[in-house]
Amino acid sequence: MCASNHTVDSGSSSRSRSEHPPLRCHCNQVAPLRTARFNGGRNAGRAFYGCSGWPDSCGFLRWVDEVDELRDMEDKLMEAATENAELRLQIDQLERRVRELLNASKNKQEQIEELAIESDVMRERMYSAYADRNSSSSSRWIW
Repeated sequence: MCASNHTVDSGSSSRSRSEHPPLRCHCNQVAPLRTARFNGGRNAGRAFYGCSGWPDSCGFLRWVDEVDELRDMEDKLMEAATENAELRLQIDQLERRVRELLNASKNKQEQIEELAIESDVMRERMYSAYADRNSSSSSRWIW
């Protein structure tokens, strides 16, 4: 790596370590939380995760604020995935209920059709009985 005007402080930053659990670097080692101390640079005081041998090892460096943003996005993504799964479950339940109601409606429609047929049969019997009664009563009066 090229020489630069910087120092690394592995002490605590303004945030506690428990707020920022360490990441693993490219060497698969725990990358401790550190604070950059660039002489007059814009990143002076900025917290980062770096390889324990930084800057002469694998070169792993992740700024804490960027990691926090990623973790926030991951949390939001996880929340959205959970909400999506819950909504999918509700949709499945609603679709199942719609199928049940459609089947019930079909059964009711079949019952209505059967009752209509029975009604037609009963009406025909009534007309026939009425006609039989009228024809038999008129034949009694005929001499």
